[in-house]
Amino acid sequence: MKKNIKIGLCGLGTVGAGVATLLQKNAQIIQTRTGLDINIVQAATIDPYDHLDVDFSNIKVTDSVDDILNNPEIDVMVELIGGTGIAKKIVLDAFDKGKSVVTANKALLAKHSQEIFSAAYGSKGLFGYEASVGGGIPIIRNIREGFSGDKIDGFSGIINGTGNYILSAMTNERTDFKTALKQAQDKGYAEADPTFDIEGIDTAHKVIILMELAFNALFDFDQLYIEGITGIEPIDIDLADELGYRIKLLGKALNTERGFEGRVHPALVKKDSMLASVQGAFNAISVFGNFVGHTMSYGAGAGSFPTASAVVADIIEIGRVLSIDGANSVQPLGVPFERLKKMEIIPVEEIETEYYLRFNIKNNNQLPPEIENILSKNHVNIQQELKSNQTDAENSTSFVLITQTAKEKDVRESLKIINSLPFMASPIKLIRVDP
Repeated sequence: MKKNIKIGLCGLGTVGAGVATLLQKNAQIIQTRTGLDINIVQAATIDPYDHLDVDFSNIKVTDSVDDILNNPEIDVMVELIGGTGIAKKIVLDAFDKGKSVVTANKALLAKHSQEIFSAAYGSKGLFGYEASVGGGIPIIRNIREGFSGDKIDGFSGIINGTGNYILSAMTNERTDFKTALKQAQDKGYAEADPTFDIEGIDTAHKVIILMELAFNALFDFDQLYIEGITGIEPIDIDLADELGYRIKLLGKALNTERGFEGRVHPALVKKDSMLASVQGAFNAISVFGNFVGHTMSYGAGAGSFPTASAVVADIIEIGRVLSIDGANSVQPLGVPFERLKKMEIIPVEEIETEYYLRFNIKNNNQLPPEIENILSKNHVNIQQELKSNQTDAENSTSFVLITQTAKEKDVRESLKIINSLPFMASPIKLIRVDP
């Protein structure tokens, strides 16, 4: 029975430093709970590390990941470098050598899921990737193990703290997007280049991972509809508020009769919903199963220590299995690999939902009847209308229509026609409404 689990840590950045700190500070409680001594014996980094609150006296530090991969004593490779270059090599080489792997790398898993999971299933090593979605929220373990008896009909959530911080600031402080983004960067919630966060790409990586777990299938990342928050304006925040909504960046997937939906976009959520109450850099994910119903997981979605908590939980779980020389009792995606079928994500044009449509009309205090006529002809019906009290420099007036459930391609066809009409001051703003 193996009682001493030796870790090779690749990366001593924000999360890597958190993992090293947690394993040392909580060593006694981990040993008490598991009977295992789990220690980092080797680490690879090209960054300075002497400022970290970690005792390196028993850790060999190298600038080459190959030193760790070729160390026969290493039981678990922890990949915290990020990206899809050297990180991919580390994960695949480790599996090839029969080592277990833990990673927080959502981009790698989303873009190369078939290759990575195929290697994981074919290796003698075990695989943990809890930290790839939701930071410290154990959402992967919840879906894979807690809901293993349920048919999961879908999930919807806020799974990017940067985007949620920006939208929260715009809502609570009535600031504009650029100001809110600068605040997020000043507080360390947004990178100098925030593209992945504000354009929805980071959220999309996580959606693909959750879809593969929830629906027991493999999906193509490039089929996922992705829309960021850069187009959200203060007037949309204000009008949504008047209508009883908050605007949130959602990652959403559904198993419908039409097929699998997967999408990332801003959405109006009702003020009295739990998702609407999620503020700042926090995350929340609602999973709904056919027997368990709706559930909600909430917590810190990123950061050194919350993410480190998820990484170490995977390390401990792997250590427990290794200590009894057992096979992986729970497979990486919860089902045998041969049962994972490659599935299609239906085009966004085929989804059906409600829509927030904002029209800027030139020199007119009334919504022109042509608009509702065109919508109606395309099977788009209206359930709510609001006129803004604000006017812009060109003396145009904003009107908002909330539609009944409609097919996206019908809505888009309508807007294409309406946008060409002479009384339109600017293109129509479309934001989907979360039911």
